Order: sequence, then structure tokens, then C-alpha cells
Amino acid sequence: MELISIKPCNNTFFGDGNQFNFGSNNFIRSKNTPFPSVFFGAIFTAILSENDTFRGRFFKENKYDHEKILKINQVYLYNEYSKQLYIPAPKDLFLDSNDEIQFGKFEKVDKKLNSLSFERILKSPINSDFKKVTNKYINLKNIYDAYLKKQRLRIDLKDEHEIFVKNNKVGIGINKDTKMVEEGNLYKIEQTEFVDDYWSYIVEYEIDKDYTEKEYKGIEIKCLENGYLKLGGESKVCKFEKIKNRKIEEFNEHRKDILKTNILKIVFTSDTFFENNIEEVLKGDIKIIGVANDKPLYIGGYDMKKSEENKTGQVRRMYKGYSAGTIVLIEIVNLEKVKDKILNFRENNIGLSRSKGFGKCIIIEEK
Repeated sequence: MELISIKPCNNTFFGDGNQFNFGSNNFIRSKNTPFPSVFFGAIFTAILSENDTFRGRFFKENKYDHEKILKINQVYLYNEYSKQLYIPAPKDLFLDSNDEIQFGKFEKVDKKLNSLSFERILKSPINSDFKKVTNKYINLKNIYDAYLKKQRLRIDLKDEHEIFVKNNKVGIGINKDTKMVEEGNLYKIEQTEFVDDYWSYIVEYEIDKDYTEKEYKGIEIKCLENGYLKLGGESKVCKFEKIKNRKIEEFNEHRKDILKTNILKIVFTSDTFFENNIEEVLKGDIKIIGVANDKPLYIGGYDMKKSEENKTGQVRRMYKGYSAGTIVLIEIVNLEKVKDKILNFRENNIGLSRSKGFGKCIIIEEK
């Protein structure tokens, strides 16, 4: 696995999947961190740029096997000054007006008295002042320590405003034929940038050497070292650099811990979608008994192969997804019987677009 630091040189725009419409009342928001597929496209393009021989063969053979070549794993936020890493905070945490942290609790509900899909619902702490965390990020070192052990006083949370700043830009639409401004084609777009130069994204990626040696014989694909790539909806220039980070290595080692209890939490650490219903993915001896999430995401993508075959331009399919931090509480009927399936879910993200970074998660015991 390789790590690269990506630092935008200017503000960026990361779409959230909502439809773009012109009009003075239409405000287009920008995500803090783009969908992981955006990093996939940027990194694969940079790999093509840095490997001339491979680039020529890739376009000549026209196999569209980029998802078999490259895999995106976890995306982190990194502060170069404090040397700390952050990921979206789990959605069973609550904060009061004084920023005191408490854990929510999944409690059983009477199915006869409500129409909820699952048998447990996340309840807030007794104090009504507490609200579920929104747009917060948790220190990576806290996940397998303070968070797992429910030691709330040791949890380090960052609000989005401590990491990102938003700017607004007004734009106009141009008629493609006349090259003139069209009446009513006004829009306002939000842009994202880090609050200072200490912040950057760190992205894990892998090149499947076994596959490339088989399919692209005689060609060595070099990993990225340093340079520039383009990222986001406006193709903004970002500086990238190969790095190493011991804290990330330790975090990934914890992911391999053996699970011993039959009530587990799947905590998604990246945005997630399923080609089928999540209940179709987790079925049989695995039962979903509760979910903690926000409003759904809408995730689409560009399919180069279908676009080329149909000659109709971009081909997109929209999926209803879950934001990073979503928790799925599961009950295992027979842990030994399904342990391999659980570990496979953690490593390979059953039912997901595996290579593009969606559905990364940790699986921990519900204490």
C-alpha cells in the first residue's frame, strides 16, 4: 500500500451528487472531502501521466481495466503541525452546548408500537441539550482506544470549521452555439479550502502488480513520488507527495483484531453505497438490528466503457448512499460460521465499487 499527501493549491469544488440547475436561487454546495472516486480518477490520471509506456498501451488496448489496476483505500485529513490524523466522526456520538461528549445508546423498541425498520434505535443521552455530532472529525488515534472503550473525555473532535473554510462564487452560463450569456443562467457555487497550509488529504492506494504484470507484460508501472495533479469539479491543481506514516500503519493493524462478541458495529469511514439493498448484503446468519445515519447521499459516476459503446456521452447511474460515520449495528447468530464473511466485508466491501474507495469501514465490538 502507498500513501500520498494531496494539498490543493487553491480553493476546490467537490459536488455532492445533487442535480445542477441554473437560477439565482440555486446554491450549489461543495463537500469538504470529495467522494473517494474523485481521488481515484485524479490518482489514476497522474499514474498515466508519470508512466509514458503504460499510458500508450492502456489507451491502445482500450480495455478500460483501470478498476482492476488501481484501488483506493482510506482517505485521511492530516495536520502537518500537530502530526494528527482525522476521519469523519461516528454517528453515535453526541455533543452538548459546552462541547461535552456523550455516547448514544442503541435501545430496543417495541415493534408493535412503531414502524421502524430495525429492532433497535439510537437514543440520545438523557439530557435534552445533547445533539448528534454533525460535520465533526475524530482523531484517528482515538478509534481503537477512547472510542472503542467509551472513554468520552479522551476523545478529540474537530469541527469542520476548524479544518475547512467556504467561499462563494457567482457564475453565468454561456450558450454553446452563440457564445453569449443566456438569460436566467445564473448560479452561485460554494468552494472549499483548508483554513491554513498545515492541512492536507492523505490517500491510501494500491496498484495490483500481479494483474499488471499479467496484462501489461514488460511494462513497469511506477508509483507516484511527487508532482501535481488535478482534483474536483473545476480540475483545481493540487501538489502531491509520497509519504510514510506510522499512525496509519498502526490503525490498519488494529483492523485485523479478532472479533469475539455477537453484537458488532460496522462504522463506515468513507461514504458508502450498495448496488443492492444493504439488507441483501448482510443476510443469513448476520442480522441488522440498528442503523445510525444522516440524510442519504446520492452518488453517481462516469462509465468510460459504456459511454464509448453507446456514443452518447457520459453514462451515470445514481445510487442512494450513506455518509462516512454511519453505523450499522449487527447481530451474529453464529460468529464462527460467518467470521470469514465479516472479515471479507471489512477487507473487500461486499456489494460495493471496491476499487474506488467507497465503503471503507472498521468493525468493532459493541460494549
